[in-house]
Amino acid sequence: DLGSVSFHLVIMTQKNNRLVWVECKKEIVRLAAGIDPITGRLSNDVERKALRALHYFAKTLSQFEVQDIAVVGTAAFRQLKDHRRFLKRAGETLGHPIHILSGDDEARYIYRGVSIGLPKEQRFVFDIGGGSTEFVVGNGPDIVHSASCDIGCITLTQRFFNSQDIDKALFAEAEMAAKAALEPVAAGFSAIEWDSELGTSGTVKAISWALQNLNISDGIITREGLDVLRTVLLTCSNQAEMAKKLRLNPRRTSVFCGGFVLVDQAFKAFKLSYVKIAQGAIREGIIAEMMANDIHQSELLEPAILRP
Repeated sequence: DLGSVSFHLVIMTQKNNRLVWVECKKEIVRLAAGIDPITGRLSNDVERKALRALHYFAKTLSQFEVQDIAVVGTAAFRQLKDHRRFLKRAGETLGHPIHILSGDDEARYIYRGVSIGLPKEQRFVFDIGGGSTEFVVGNGPDIVHSASCDIGCITLTQRFFNSQDIDKALFAEAEMAAKAALEPVAAGFSAIEWDSELGTSGTVKAISWALQNLNISDGIITREGLDVLRTVLLTCSNQAEMAKKLRLNPRRTSVFCGGFVLVDQAFKAFKLSYVKIAQGAIREGIIAEMMANDIHQSELLEPAILRP
């Protein structure tokens, strides 16, 4: 899974009708941050970092007898103007071709991965990536409605949070930009009801972590919790102070404000009351679909994922 923020390699197998993790690797690449907003070209530094990550993944794959491999690129790949050249080099480095997912494909895989092991109910799911955000409502394993929005934690960060300082005026501008992007998408969901609300992505997990560190919640993201967290963020003069107060992972610090604004505005636009952290995500959804030819769908969606 070659995302806009990080590249992931996940190897899973099926035992007793369950998806079991065999190996998992993660490399922070920030592909979206390396794309020039005017030319759409990928910077040399980020390209080298991406190819190093793929070389590392290729070495890992060589240690296992893998039967089926899917390699997918998400929003950042859709934004690249020179994607053919980069795809060729990346595919040669990894030893496997890369398929660029559409926003609808992303939403489908995300929902399928999230739904593994969950009861049959109407649920709302969203995933904030580096270059796009997906929203899905489904019932059990079936999608009712989905949408993909071309705004993510990196794209918002590039526009409004590229400085180490936290500027209140730019923070407000970022909120207006996110609101303008999300409200039209939310309108398509206004007539749909759901029973539960789930979020998946590093951004959602980082916000949940911050709320726990501030003793605001037990991990569940709420409207009230976000209001308190926003106040805390705006008392910080820079990212270093913010990271210390929230005890953030250094890898999430630079994109935390952008991700927070998107989650906060999603709560308002979609009128969410709470969000729980989903266990599965796009990678599990892709593997589930790869295995669907061998395993009946109902058998695949019932059991929980076993993590090492």
